[in-house]
Amino acid sequence: MFAQKNNRKLQTRRLAILCTSILLTMVVLQACGTPKVPEGARIIEDTPTRLIPTKTPYVTPTIPSSDFLTATASALQVHEGAVRFMNYNVNQGGLDKLPQITSILQAYNADVLAIEETNGWQLDDFAIAKQVAGDLGMEYVFCSSGSATLDKNGNTYDMVLMSKLEIKSSETFADVQNCLIRAEVATPDGSTVQVFATQVNPNFDDVGCLNVENLVKAAQPFTAGAAILLGDMTMPPPNILLGYPESQILCPPLLEAAGWSFLTDVGQVDHVWATEAMLAKESYVLPSPNKEPLVAKSVLRNTSDHNPLAVDFFFP
Repeated sequence: MFAQKNNRKLQTRRLAILCTSILLTMVVLQACGTPKVPEGARIIEDTPTRLIPTKTPYVTPTIPSSDFLTATASALQVHEGAVRFMNYNVNQGGLDKLPQITSILQAYNADVLAIEETNGWQLDDFAIAKQVAGDLGMEYVFCSSGSATLDKNGNTYDMVLMSKLEIKSSETFADVQNCLIRAEVATPDGSTVQVFATQVNPNFDDVGCLNVENLVKAAQPFTAGAAILLGDMTMPPPNILLGYPESQILCPPLLEAAGWSFLTDVGQVDHVWATEAMLAKESYVLPSPNKEPLVAKSVLRNTSDHNPLAVDFFFP
């Protein structure tokens, strides 16, 4: 009887010690919490590439009907020996204009494509992203925006990077709003190019150039090599001052100081930037859609409030 009592006391004491240890551990963990990431730090979200069956390095383009294309398009459809990089903002998902969007993308026949404001394209297991990628013969990486900003349909400002060429690796960055994607893309000469695609949140009055600073930090490990940056930057090109607030004018020089050079139409907030290693290659900037569009200007105007941008780079 005495031994049984002693045994029970011992078990009770052990249980009390165990409970106390667990409680102390929980208190310590709660006090420490998750280590805080310093402001502007590089935060990487693993983003698996979603593969769409393609022929590498190129697929035969699906060409829209001839009445949809301009003479310029007919001349520039084929870009043998070059890799065409393209940027296009489809305006809040463009969910009611997908046939027009697809036809415009087919007309430009890009090999690597950044599309901003693919809001809602991730619904139903990425149904729209898969459809567009399949129609273009591309694989894709999707970036869900970290911003709380919603469009008229209640969707976040997301984006997608698509490629006919093999995507070797990819990642998204959570600290550059709305989105930033990096993808290492194989090129026809057996090398690779780092492709960055972004849409910078237009909250410059609140955060200044912080989002651009974070973009520069994220890209910094790759700027010594061949790299290209495509995106809706929501800020003017460098040295363009009229019509823009100072909070935006101060930001493009940060990219220049980090080794990026501006390539495209100075009349747009959509940009293409390239590193020195990329500029060493032969390149050709496609005509501005305001001057020589590849599809009718009326189609472009009725489809989105942004114009497509495209640049060909030759990889010998």
